[in-house]
Amino acid sequence: MIVRVTSRPQSSMEELLVLNAGLRAEIAQVRAESAATIAELVGLVEVLRGEVEELKRQIGANSRNSSKPPSSDGLVKPAPKSLRGTSGRKPGRPRGGPGVSLDLVDDPDRVVVHRPVACSCCGLGLRGGVPVAVERRQVVDLPPVTVRVTEHRIVSRRCRCGVVSAGIAPGYAAKTVQYGPRLTGIGVYLYHGQFLSRARAAEAVRDLFGVGTLAASTIGLMVKRVVAPLSGFLEVVRGQVAAGPVAFADETGFRTASTMAWLHSASNPWFSLFTVHRRRGREAMDAAGVLPGFTGIAVHDAWAPYDTYGQAVHALCNAHLVRELVAVAESGRPVEQTAWAQAAIDVVLLLKKAVDRALADTVPGELVEVDTLGFYTEKLRAIAAYGIEATAERQGPVGAKHHALARRIHDRLADYVRYAHHPELCFFDNNPAEREIRMPKLRIKVSGCMRTMAGAQQFAAIRSYTATARKHGMGTLDVLIQAAEGRPWMPQPNAVS
Repeated sequence: MIVRVTSRPQSSMEELLVLNAGLRAEIAQVRAESAATIAELVGLVEVLRGEVEELKRQIGANSRNSSKPPSSDGLVKPAPKSLRGTSGRKPGRPRGGPGVSLDLVDDPDRVVVHRPVACSCCGLGLRGGVPVAVERRQVVDLPPVTVRVTEHRIVSRRCRCGVVSAGIAPGYAAKTVQYGPRLTGIGVYLYHGQFLSRARAAEAVRDLFGVGTLAASTIGLMVKRVVAPLSGFLEVVRGQVAAGPVAFADETGFRTASTMAWLHSASNPWFSLFTVHRRRGREAMDAAGVLPGFTGIAVHDAWAPYDTYGQAVHALCNAHLVRELVAVAESGRPVEQTAWAQAAIDVVLLLKKAVDRALADTVPGELVEVDTLGFYTEKLRAIAAYGIEATAERQGPVGAKHHALARRIHDRLADYVRYAHHPELCFFDNNPAEREIRMPKLRIKVSGCMRTMAGAQQFAAIRSYTATARKHGMGTLDVLIQAAEGRPWMPQPNAVS
């Protein structure tokens, strides 16, 4: 078998050069497209990395490293990690402190004598036996409680001149049949004072006092009756907070009528004002009527709308600051980007200790000596400057937050250390405002939401009334009964307790 081998014609040098140039162009195009694709993927990775980091931050946020309330921690509570340190005091009542116990009274309401009838040994009667000793035992208890119906009869009489005049009944007896002010006050106390649901508050009143006809809807009518005469009281409180030397301001979500509303608080050591509004910012604060004319020291958490009130002196909350710094320190970023946060926490707490020591010494004037305050202030300023530099790249949303925090500390350091100049207002944080809104948050936790805006505003009015009354040493139930009678308790103008 014969195989013939034929050879392909060889390409000329010119053809090879053309082919080589074409291949080079294709390779360059592929490289350019690959580079663009890689750059796009790198950018996408950075975006996704930032989103993942932000989601991890949100998941890791709790009441210890953010402004979230403890109720939001759920069943997985964060491990305790107090920044206060140990005080050295043992648990229990301090030695020498006043104790509380039941003591015998000299004039009991009722005396029951238990005499032996027969000898416990031989059985002989002891009717004529001589008393040897008397042991006193007292039981403090409530008598059986039931409602009492009082009938008010309004008599009308005709005068000789022909005019008929009628007697005047109390204002709380305006209808043919109604519940009295004490029962009304108790119903509102259980509902908005102890945060039972309306149904459970009605059930408690029925069980405690045998009022079988009281329905859950009646509790709502009782609330309206207590709120009706409080308009004058609320105006007094609003004026007193606005004219005071300090105002603690805060706001929190207050779900109402299936949508988000906001509960705003403005308070000082003697007065508390709560308002509810659909908005969170300046519009709601203006409607509350405190900050627009306030010229004292406004303590808040550095939320931007508060700073729009330029006529006030601003003091920023150190408790919020420490929580924000804890979040930075625990963010999991490289230590060179987060070490400044822990250093700032240490300085803030050292300054607080210095202020506490000065306050304990009751030295008039400045709480902390100028040299001491200047030392801590400059140290904190230097730490913040380092934090600005360490977070300058602003890597992702979390990095931007960290940079903004360092910048805020540096630029508003005077507002953070302002409490060191005011011995009557130490420690200058926003905890008083947070304590004000903690119980209203419990209202939402129990009820889920307020059904109507009117109901939310009624709750805010009652909370303003009872919180202010407690600050003046008044009992919550007592002042609710007074309001149900149509004569609400009123604080004295410029009262300071």
